[in-house]
Amino acid sequence: MPAFRFPRMGTESSASGGAPPSGPRMAISRSGGGFWKNAIIVFLAVVVIYLAYFWTVRREVVSPGEVLVLIKKNGSRSLPNDQIVIPRPSDLNHDSAAYKQWEKEYGDCNGILEQVYLPGTYFNFSPFDYERIIVKLVETNADIPQGKVGIVIRKFGKPLDPGQVLADESRGQRGPLAKTLTPGTYFEYANPYAYEVKHADAVQIDPGHSGVVTLMAGKAPANPNDYLVEDGELGVQKTTEREGFVYVNPYAKRIKPINTQSQRFEMSGNDEIHFPSNDSFDIKLDGFVEWEIDPAKLPLMYVQYAEGSGLIEFMEQKVILPYARSFCRIIGSQYNARDFISGDTKLKFQKDFQDHLQEACAKQGIIVKQALVRDIVPPEEIKALINEREVAKQQIKSIEQQIIVAKSQAELATQQELGKQNQQIGQANAKVVGVVKGAEQDRDVAVTKANQELAVAKLRLEAAKNEADAVVARGQAEANVVLLTRQAEAEPLRQQVQAFGDGNAYAQYFFYQKIAPSIKSILTTTDGPFADIFRQFTANGAKPEAGKAQKASATDKVTEVQQ
Repeated sequence: MPAFRFPRMGTESSASGGAPPSGPRMAISRSGGGFWKNAIIVFLAVVVIYLAYFWTVRREVVSPGEVLVLIKKNGSRSLPNDQIVIPRPSDLNHDSAAYKQWEKEYGDCNGILEQVYLPGTYFNFSPFDYERIIVKLVETNADIPQGKVGIVIRKFGKPLDPGQVLADESRGQRGPLAKTLTPGTYFEYANPYAYEVKHADAVQIDPGHSGVVTLMAGKAPANPNDYLVEDGELGVQKTTEREGFVYVNPYAKRIKPINTQSQRFEMSGNDEIHFPSNDSFDIKLDGFVEWEIDPAKLPLMYVQYAEGSGLIEFMEQKVILPYARSFCRIIGSQYNARDFISGDTKLKFQKDFQDHLQEACAKQGIIVKQALVRDIVPPEEIKALINEREVAKQQIKSIEQQIIVAKSQAELATQQELGKQNQQIGQANAKVVGVVKGAEQDRDVAVTKANQELAVAKLRLEAAKNEADAVVARGQAEANVVLLTRQAEAEPLRQQVQAFGDGNAYAQYFFYQKIAPSIKSILTTTDGPFADIFRQFTANGAKPEAGKAQKASATDKVTEVQQ
């Protein structure tokens, strides 16, 4: 091939008189322009493809109320032991020693990343390197509602030590964490593969209540045989929780609110006290005891008496009532039946009863404020006689009072003359009395008006209660209508099934009804499933000889049945 030479620029220019070059040089120029044009087109195409790749493949949109969970799959090794979650670094500074240690231990591992990504748009997680999972916060319980407390259970890390209840997050253990989550949103615990968040009711200790605290996690008690333990030990604590709203982790601590308000125990009806008198008559006592639990002894009572299960009722039935019966039988048997009708004996018995009950119950942690005996009823056979004697005594006292009144009238006649002299003073006193009476009348009017307003308020309250009862009754009636409707719908089907004997016969009837119109002919033997259908109709009426003959011939030919 001959060598190619570029023409001389000067000679060509002078020869052509400044005309543009032609020939091979022109071809080269045109080919060079096409190259750059194609290069630009290729470059733009690559850019568009790259942007499309980022927009359609790498882009991940996390909506509000969602988080992004990543599973790394481009590493060179798996996590050690049974771990599947890669913990987040304790320090996000890439130059820190902690991050370098984390990078060395987990940087090249495959697994689920503990860290979640908040709502937004992400382009830096390739689907070839990570598996991307969108998780709704509602499904993770990471959004704690009002009145609830969140308990975090860590699903990855080292197992708990023997006997350990709560996991130590600083040691990287898995299990329930000691922390509690108050109402709010916690994105750091929204990874369902790394954490489980459970909701529990917050403990509300109402006014007049105290919370008995039981530690579920802690060190073993030094004296395990004691009812109460020291602070920080497993078991019921000596101190109580005051009234208020408490967010507590049920894995670490349990709080039982106990009513410490004043209680009223009626000793009547089934709890009425009977005791024998000194003369062997049966005496009935009707009264009540006003009492409350000693807050200082509440934890001990909680452990001693059924661990707070129905503590109030237990104390009334197992402590107060037995003490009251014991006192009445011991002290009441020292008096005769007629002594309980006179007022002096009643008052003395009432005082002794209250003093004894207060002293005995105080040892059990019960403060008796008042123990009142309303009525002491002697037996009917002596009650009438004793009442007659008491009425006679009252008549004597009445006559004595009449004598005193007569003497007073005599003295009054003597003083009448002196009264005339003091007439002017009496008139002045009358004016004073009038002013006082007017003030009392005004007071009575104000009291009457207030009572009327109170009565109106009570009527309104009663009307509101009646309306609420009506709403409840209407709801119950609607529920009964729905129940009766369903029963009425089901009753015809039940009767149809009952008419056939059982459900199988009823189902077989419908099967025959559905299949009969479609059968034109049946080719079968006497031993086939279709022969069983007709055998049911001929089993009772067929003769033994004919049945044997038909069975013998069925093996040699096929019988066609037309419908």
